[in-house]
Amino acid sequence: MPDSGATISRAQWVGFFALCWLGASAWLVDQAWPSAAPMAERQGLHDLVIAVVLCGVGWKSLRGSLRLSRWKPLSVASVCLLSLPATAAEAALSGISEGTIAASFALIPAAVVVLVSNFNFGREEAMDANRSLAPALIGLAGILLLLPVATLGSWRQAGFAVLAVFGVLAAALASVWMYRLLRDFTAIDAAAVCCLANAAFLLLVSLLARADGGSRWGAGWSWNALAIEILRAVCFDLPQIVLLMWLMREIAPARFAARFLVVPLLTAIEGYTLLRPEITLRAVGGAALVILGVWRLMTSSQRDEEPGLMLR
Repeated sequence: MPDSGATISRAQWVGFFALCWLGASAWLVDQAWPSAAPMAERQGLHDLVIAVVLCGVGWKSLRGSLRLSRWKPLSVASVCLLSLPATAAEAALSGISEGTIAASFALIPAAVVVLVSNFNFGREEAMDANRSLAPALIGLAGILLLLPVATLGSWRQAGFAVLAVFGVLAAALASVWMYRLLRDFTAIDAAAVCCLANAAFLLLVSLLARADGGSRWGAGWSWNALAIEILRAVCFDLPQIVLLMWLMREIAPARFAARFLVVPLLTAIEGYTLLRPEITLRAVGGAALVILGVWRLMTSSQRDEEPGLMLR
């Protein structure tokens, strides 16, 4: 397993910001190629296409992993990391705003710090995570200033907020769990296994949703829409999942969780650049806090002399 206090390499920095930029630009892709299909169907199709491509690329090494049955816990962890939070967030949109949901996912860095500090990790990793608590909270405060977070005005909205928080906790737990699991896989093999598992989960969810709504699965799709989604899966989603698996294996969880702060920051920057709304002092202050929190998260080390905000 990589040293949690090791300096992040230049290649890892480039990969990290490439991953965050791709995640932040998803709304632009949605604007360019809008789709009326449900999220679970579209993402399930993307994951299935990526799994087929990656299985073809790395079948020999993947077959060895299957024989050792190492793919089962990775499959469960990847669903908790990707599909379960996405499904919870999609359901929560029925009751709370998109900004509130996005802000709730900024809790993940702090949740990861708590998990690493209090569960069965090594002493050095726990010390490194302890020093990451204050930067994680600074970044969270910045996101709350930067995004349009609405107050909860009813018990119904509170229930949907709890649903979003459930997705946050699932993603935080999976982030820590997968850091351990991924040392036995290459990035390509891990991405293939994860996409197979998430495709199965999401397509099952979409089948159940269609059945509950009384419509046939796949209704509303056209060959043109299908081709666009396949192209998007290969050109946009495939690089993200491979980068995600590689970086999750190489960078300690408390540091890598900073992406949940960087992605909404970059999305906000893109929005301000392209849509040109009024820039407020609150937004500038929030962005500054996010940048400060992310920088401290990504550069923290157990070798630092400063004690930081300790959990124990």
